[in-house]
Order: sequence, then C-alpha cells, then structure tokens
Amino acid sequence: MTLGASAATVLAAVVAVSVDWQVVEDAVSPVEFGLFLMVGAVFVGAGLVAGWHRPQDSLGWLLVVAGVLWLTKGFRLAGVPVLFTGGVLLTNMYVPVLIQLVLSFPWGRLHHRWERRFVGGCYVYSALSVVSELAFLGPGSLTPPRPATLNLLLVRDDPAVFRALQVGWGVVGVVMSVVLIGVVAVRWRSGSPAYRAAVAPLWFAVLIGTAATFWTPLASVWVHGPQYAWTLLLRYPSTALIPLAVLVGLWRYRVARVEVRELMIEIGAAPVGDGFVDTIRRALRDPGLDVWVFSRTRDGYVDAQGRPQVLPHRDDPRAATALKRDGVLVGALVYDKAVADQPRLIAAVRAATALALDDRRLHRELEVRRAEVRRFRSAGRKFV
Repeated sequence: MTLGASAATVLAAVVAVSVDWQVVEDAVSPVEFGLFLMVGAVFVGAGLVAGWHRPQDSLGWLLVVAGVLWLTKGFRLAGVPVLFTGGVLLTNMYVPVLIQLVLSFPWGRLHHRWERRFVGGCYVYSALSVVSELAFLGPGSLTPPRPATLNLLLVRDDPAVFRALQVGWGVVGVVMSVVLIGVVAVRWRSGSPAYRAAVAPLWFAVLIGTAATFWTPLASVWVHGPQYAWTLLLRYPSTALIPLAVLVGLWRYRVARVEVRELMIEIGAAPVGDGFVDTIRRALRDPGLDVWVFSRTRDGYVDAQGRPQVLPHRDDPRAATALKRDGVLVGALVYDKAVADQPRLIAAVRAATALALDDRRLHRELEVRRAEVRRFRSAGRKFV
C-alpha cells in the first residue's frame, strides 16, 4: 500500500512537470487542474486509510489504483508524444476500477463468476473503445489544437469515423450501464438492512458522480458565459465523494465496534438483560441477527424460544460463527453476510456474545444451586 502511495505521489509530480502550462491555461485553467490533482490525492489517501483498516481485502488497493489511473489523465495535457498518447489511452481506465469497487463493496471481493466476467468486460471495453477512437482522432481537432505528431496511434485523421465510433461505443456503454444499474437495484431490493446501510453512502456518491458526468454535455447547451466554466468544476468534488463514501462506510463499522465494546463493559458489570440482542442488532444495523444457545441435552442449537436450529449453509444470505467460552461451545451468532466483511467487528461481537451466554449460564447454574439449597433446607437435610 505504501508503494502505491509513493507511485501516486511521483506520478502527480511528473504530471505537474510534464504538462504544457499554456495548454492548461487555454483548455482547463489552473483552478481546474488543481481540482483534478486533488481528486487523485483523495482517492489515494482514502485507499491508504481503507487498506490500513481492511488489509485482508482489495478495497484499499482499488481506491489507490483508481487514483493513479485518474492522475494519468493529466498526461493528455503533456507536450511529449509518449505521455500524451498514454494519457489518452488511460483516460477512462479508472471507471472499470470504480465499477469493480461498487460490485465488490462491502465484501472487498467479487463473489460470482458473472461479476468477474462483467468487470473484465468493462476493462476490455474501456481499453478497446479508446484505442479505436484514438486511431482516427487528430490532435488538431482538440481544444486548443495540438500537433498531429502527439498521437502515436493515429492512423488517419477522420472525424466522421471518430464520431461513428463514439456513437457505437456509446451505445455499448449505455447497455453496460443499464446492466450495472439493474444489478444495483436488485441487490438493494433483496438486500438486508445491514447491507443497505453498508452500501448506501457509496451508491449515493456514485449517483452524484454519474449525474455530474452527464451534466457536462448538458451544461454546454443550457449554461452560457462564465457560469459554464464553473459548472463544469462540479464533476471534480462529486467524483471525490466516492472514496470519501467508502471511508464513511468503514467509519460506521468503527462506531459499531465502540458500541459492542460498551456492551462488553455492561456485561462485565451486571447480568445481561433481555435487550442485549436488540442492542447488538442496532449496533450492526442487522435486525435479523440472532443468538442461538448450544443445548447439550439436544446436542444442537436452539433459539430464544427453545426451537431447534440448523446453521446456515454456504449459499444462505446469512452467516454464522460458533461461540466458545474457555474452549466450551456455548452458542452461535447468526448474522447477515454483509456484516461478515468486518472480521474485527465480528470478533468483538463474538466475544461480547460469548461472554453474555456464559454469564447467563453461570446465573442459571447459580439459581439451580440455590433451588437445591432451599429444597434441602425445607426437607430438614444438611447440604453437603
């Protein structure tokens, strides 16, 4: 992760040094270029924080890679042919990285084969579309016009073919966007409250970023004068919301861990009340969370009503973890898989719940002993 941050820092410095500042002033303005660098820095910084908090998955790396690819877009303003061509080639490559981030959040990985194929198709689409368009894009048609020698992949300058390719690839992009929106909608509809709470900040940020992207061509029609340049700047802070939303989701879990830690203090101070499970449900935002007790008489798990239960299977939307106290199995914690991506949080909940079950067991044993004492005393016997 440190290597990624170092690479991003060096890349940002190279971009700043290699750009043609006359082009910057004519094409984007120094303010916009500064915001551009800021977005890349936010992605990389958020990736470092996420990687430190979640070293077991790829969320941090995806954010860092997205930030690095975002910064390479700056080479489009360079006056060196190799840098210019590379910058144009990688212009949209950060987008499939963000798609992978959206589909893998909050677990940090893609679970299904179709997801991996779809994400792979997004990478191929982003690469092929730019390469094919670049073959017919003469830098002289850019604003401001650039020397034709900058584009090393130029076959011939043909605006008609370039526009036709843009339309064709645009249709493919719309289809892929519809598929992605459909997947997100289905997940939201079928997801548990815990899952929705985890993904809501990120999806909201992606929605704002997408709206800002679509606003760019519309602004050229509806907004005129100096206001047009300022409205275009909205796409930069809206894009920066995406990595910040990931950190918000991680912060939510950190708050949940604090609530669980307070529960453990409460358990150590007094017997657990009936609201123990409800408190954990609120902390994890998982109303379906349940605690099962291991019954030695039935040699299995039972719920709060004494009904026998079976641990969920691999394909079940819920997950379970055994609860042990001093090596003795005391129960099981059953929760939504959306929470399972936080092993440290689950460990804290598991410790608190195991302590609670053991506390209840000790209280029950004490009550049994007290009942025996009262029975022996009432019978006039001496308890040994």
